[in-house]
Parts: sequence; C-alpha cells; structure tokens
Amino acid sequence: MEQTGHVAKWVDQLDDMAVETTDAMLRAAGSVQAPTVRVLVDGLAPAFVGQLGCRPFYRGQDAHAAVAMMGLFGSMLDASRLLISYEHSDMALAWQDPGADEAPTGVVVVDAARDPRRDPDSGHTIRWHPVRYTMSTDSQGRPSVLPTWGPPARYPGGQLPAALSQLLAVWREPRPWADEEFLRVLAGWEQTGYTMRWIERPAGERHQPRWMRLLAPVM
Repeated sequence: MEQTGHVAKWVDQLDDMAVETTDAMLRAAGSVQAPTVRVLVDGLAPAFVGQLGCRPFYRGQDAHAAVAMMGLFGSMLDASRLLISYEHSDMALAWQDPGADEAPTGVVVVDAARDPRRDPDSGHTIRWHPVRYTMSTDSQGRPSVLPTWGPPARYPGGQLPAALSQLLAVWREPRPWADEEFLRVLAGWEQTGYTMRWIERPAGERHQPRWMRLLAPVM
C-alpha cells in the first residue's frame, strides 16, 4: 500500500500503539481496548491528529451501529488515512459472528486509505497480531492476563467485517460539514460514551484545516 509524506511514518507507530495498549490493559486488568479509530491527515505535521474510542454497546446490531458510525470521525476531520483497531475474539462475540466462540484471539489493525480507487489493494491492509492468553492474578488477587504474542501478518485487501466496511463507506462518502453540525456530532459522542483524545499541535502550525479552529478549546 503506497504511503507518502508524514502520514507514512505514523502507520507503523500507531500499529505498535494498538498492540502495546492491549498488552498493558491485559496485564493490568485483564481487559482490552474498545474499538478505536486513529486519524491521519496528510499535509499536517504531526499527521496523527487524534483518536476516537467506541461507546459501550450491546451485542448484535447495537455493536455494529456503534462501530460503523465511527466513520464520521474520519469524515469530519477529512482524514487521508484511518487505522482501526480492535481485539478480534472480543468483537466477534459482540457482532455475533458465526463461530464467534472459537474465534482466534489477537489484535486487528485495519490500515485504510481514503480513496480505494487509487490503491491496488482495495484501499486497505489488515494487520493481524495473534496472541495467546494465560490467566493470572496480581499481588493483590486481582485478575490479570499474561499475553504471549505470535508473529504478525498482513493481508492486503483482506475481507472486513460488515461494521468496518460500513465505517469505511461512511468516511469515504463526500460530505460537507457545517460548523453547527460538526459541534453537534462532537457533543453527541461525548454524551453517549465515545472517548476522544487529541494530539497537541505545535505552536504556530501553518495550513491548519478549518475544523481545527473548532477544536482549539479541547486540543
């Protein structure tokens, strides 16, 4: 998958971040990170702008809807690239996939380009990080998990779950964003349990997109 400029150097770093975060959460509390969308914007330095973590959801259709609408995050920020990460077995159960009880454990990171027509791999690559879990407890008797990571693999153009295909479609659909709608969606996410984290921008940054002015109070 072709990567250029400041965007390219971030892809591997954010892939590593997804694995490191899951590893730390497993060891600390036996939990995994909610599905997370990380946004890259070409032409900015740093190209990594921020991330959106999924809200709590019920299994089935609600889990599909909660993840699919995260594509709006990339649309609002005019992202040139998204990295979407989740724990495979956890979300197979949440999405009620066939055979979910036997789904392999591991972190999935989907590296997706904005315009799939310009990419020979259908606009995305699936990065697979298999892991084996060993149950344990810490010194205070709290549950913990010791993860053992296997060799990673990449699958250009690999088949995506329906929720992720919809997420990418929402992101890639051309759509204007009025200031009022931008702020309304942002507030709606905060109210319903989505979590946002923003990267501090350098002082005097040039060529900032219009939406960055709206986010100035929280970035």
